[in-house]
Amino acid sequence: MTDHPQDEVLFWALSHDMDLIATTSPREAIERELTAGGAERAAASLDRWERATAGVTTEERMRTVAHHLDIALWDPPDGNSWLAWMAWYGERLREAVEDPTTILSPGAVPEWPYPWKVRDSAAVSADSLRHAVRVLTARHREEVRDWLEDPDAGTRLHLVGDVGAVVGQAVRRAPLLRRDVVASGVETARAAVVLQRLEAADAAPAWEVAAVHAGEPWEHPSAASWRWELPALTSFLGGWFNAADLDDEPDWNERRALDAEPVAFLDRVAAEVPRLLARSDLELPAAVEALGCYAEPPHLRRWLGWLAWRIQRFDWS
Repeated sequence: MTDHPQDEVLFWALSHDMDLIATTSPREAIERELTAGGAERAAASLDRWERATAGVTTEERMRTVAHHLDIALWDPPDGNSWLAWMAWYGERLREAVEDPTTILSPGAVPEWPYPWKVRDSAAVSADSLRHAVRVLTARHREEVRDWLEDPDAGTRLHLVGDVGAVVGQAVRRAPLLRRDVVASGVETARAAVVLQRLEAADAAPAWEVAAVHAGEPWEHPSAASWRWELPALTSFLGGWFNAADLDDEPDWNERRALDAEPVAFLDRVAAEVPRLLARSDLELPAAVEALGCYAEPPHLRRWLGWLAWRIQRFDWS
């Protein structure tokens, strides 16, 4: 028997193999369990948290406490500090106990499994993708140059456009199913290319291709202006949640991006999120699509809001 009784919120949210609790973020998993158990479960978890964390001041000891409370992760769920994450968790439990209206209503966070990706792509050939890279990097050479000259512009750059030849198909997956059933495919001459910044020596390439895929055959009339207005989000969402990279649950892509990107760039991303969320519920999905993002959870607005919160609340350096 351990010194720390089981924490039901953490047990159901974060104690299992992450493949079995697929979600867009640890915050989503915590909020889902608070909704399921209400203020009573939050109070029981808060009592256990207070007893378990009392007097704990080091990262190593706090990691041990987290494991005793049934978090099955070696690294913190968010950021780089167990002390910081556990402090937030205690704050959230106390908030839920003192003000139960902060607990989300049933349905506010959908139950897994939910359809988080219904768009995909299929290329004609490797040659068609190489053609897309040549065309788009030449057309956007000034944008590529400016990106390379700004160290805080992020590790990835997302480019999109018509390349004058068929690239492949824009695919629609069958609703409510995973990635194995294709509902329809439309031929397209549009492509998306993602460049990855390299730490290059003199005379070496400054970037490599991280991803390339067939794009949507058409886009919203405001798509180009949205990308111009929200360059950091375009690089972040299009760079990490594009059709070629998004193979597993979106939490994997989000965590990879947060760990890889410089803090100054993540600050730019978080600063742009409120401008993106200012769109109406009808316009928001079109804007997210225009930025190159293929993650489309049904709670899209909440997911994006939690992304900004996650960046600002924790240290990702």
